[in-house]
Amino acid sequence: MKFLDLSEGRFYLVRCSDWASVVQAKNEVDACVESLVEMLERKGGDLKLSSVMITQRLAHDIMSEEYDEEVCYHSVSTMLENAGQHDLASNLKSIFKA
Repeated sequence: MKFLDLSEGRFYLVRCSDWASVVQAKNEVDACVESLVEMLERKGGDLKLSSVMITQRLAHDIMSEEYDEEVCYHSVSTMLENAGQHDLASNLKSIFKA
Protein backbone atom coordinates (compact mmCIF):
# COMPACT_ATOMS: atom_id res chain seq x y z
CA MET A 1 0.00 0.00 0.00
CA LYS A 2 1.22 3.49 -0.81
CA PHE A 3 0.27 6.69 0.99
CA LEU A 4 0.34 10.11 -0.64
CA ASP A 5 0.62 13.46 1.06
CA LEU A 6 -1.78 15.44 -1.14
CA SER A 7 -0.40 18.72 0.15
CA GLU A 8 2.98 17.98 -1.46
CA GLY A 9 1.92 18.39 -5.08
CA ARG A 10 -0.85 17.97 -7.61
CA PHE A 11 -2.05 14.39 -7.88
CA TYR A 12 -4.61 13.11 -10.37
CA LEU A 13 -6.68 9.96 -10.62
CA VAL A 14 -6.75 9.01 -14.31
CA ARG A 15 -9.33 6.49 -15.56
CA CYS A 16 -9.76 4.90 -18.97
CA SER A 17 -11.52 1.71 -20.02
CA ASP A 18 -10.73 -0.95 -17.39
CA TRP A 19 -7.69 0.70 -15.78
CA ALA A 20 -6.80 3.61 -13.56
CA SER A 21 -3.67 5.27 -12.23
CA VAL A 22 -2.68 7.98 -9.79
CA VAL A 23 0.03 10.33 -11.01
CA GLN A 24 1.69 13.50 -9.88
CA ALA A 25 1.64 16.07 -12.67
CA LYS A 26 1.42 19.82 -13.19
CA ASN A 27 -1.98 19.52 -14.91
CA GLU A 28 -4.60 17.01 -16.04
CA VAL A 29 -3.31 16.78 -19.63
CA ASP A 30 0.17 15.86 -18.44
CA ALA A 31 -1.40 13.31 -16.08
CA CYS A 32 -3.24 11.68 -19.01
CA VAL A 33 -0.12 11.58 -21.19
CA GLU A 34 2.05 10.17 -18.40
CA SER A 35 -0.55 7.51 -17.61
CA LEU A 36 -0.90 6.48 -21.26
CA VAL A 37 2.86 6.23 -21.76
CA GLU A 38 3.29 4.12 -18.62
CA MET A 39 0.34 1.85 -19.43
CA LEU A 40 1.51 1.36 -23.04
CA GLU A 41 4.92 0.32 -21.70
CA ARG A 42 3.32 -2.12 -19.25
CA LYS A 43 0.54 -3.59 -21.40
CA GLY A 44 1.60 -2.89 -24.98
CA GLY A 45 -0.93 -4.20 -27.48
CA ASP A 46 -3.07 -5.63 -24.68
CA LEU A 47 -3.92 -2.17 -23.32
CA LYS A 48 -7.64 -1.46 -23.48
CA LEU A 49 -8.69 2.06 -24.44
CA SER A 50 -12.00 3.85 -24.56
CA SER A 51 -12.72 7.10 -26.41
CA VAL A 52 -12.52 9.19 -23.23
CA MET A 53 -10.16 9.54 -20.29
CA ILE A 54 -11.41 10.98 -17.01
CA THR A 55 -9.16 12.89 -14.66
CA GLN A 56 -9.95 13.91 -11.14
CA ARG A 57 -7.62 16.05 -9.08
CA LEU A 58 -7.07 14.54 -5.68
CA ALA A 59 -7.44 17.41 -3.25
CA HIS A 60 -6.72 17.30 0.45
CA ASP A 61 -10.08 19.01 1.14
CA ILE A 62 -12.78 16.94 -0.55
CA MET A 63 -15.49 18.94 1.17
CA SER A 64 -14.64 21.99 -0.93
CA GLU A 65 -17.46 23.47 -3.03
CA GLU A 66 -15.11 23.36 -6.02
CA TYR A 67 -14.64 19.59 -5.77
CA ASP A 68 -16.88 18.80 -8.75
CA GLU A 69 -14.83 21.17 -10.90
CA GLU A 70 -11.80 18.94 -10.40
CA VAL A 71 -13.21 16.30 -12.82
CA CYS A 72 -12.30 16.63 -16.52
CA TYR A 73 -12.94 14.55 -19.62
CA HIS A 74 -10.34 14.15 -22.36
CA SER A 75 -10.27 12.64 -25.84
CA VAL A 76 -8.00 9.59 -25.76
CA SER A 77 -6.94 10.16 -29.38
CA THR A 78 -5.80 13.69 -28.52
CA MET A 79 -3.89 12.44 -25.47
CA LEU A 80 -2.24 9.76 -27.62
CA GLU A 81 -1.16 12.45 -30.09
CA ASN A 82 0.26 14.46 -27.19
CA ALA A 83 2.21 11.34 -26.19
CA GLY A 84 3.66 11.00 -29.70
CA GLN A 85 1.52 7.97 -30.57
CA HIS A 86 0.19 9.42 -33.84
CA ASP A 87 -0.53 6.12 -35.63
CA LEU A 88 -2.40 4.71 -32.63
CA ALA A 89 -4.33 7.98 -32.28
CA SER A 90 -5.32 7.85 -35.94
CA ASN A 91 -6.48 4.22 -35.61
CA LEU A 92 -8.50 5.10 -32.52
CA LYS A 93 -10.16 8.02 -34.33
CA SER A 94 -11.25 5.72 -37.14
CA ILE A 95 -12.65 3.16 -34.70
CA PHE A 96 -14.63 5.67 -32.64
CA LYS A 97 -15.38 8.02 -35.57
CA ALA A 98 -14.20 10.93 -33.43
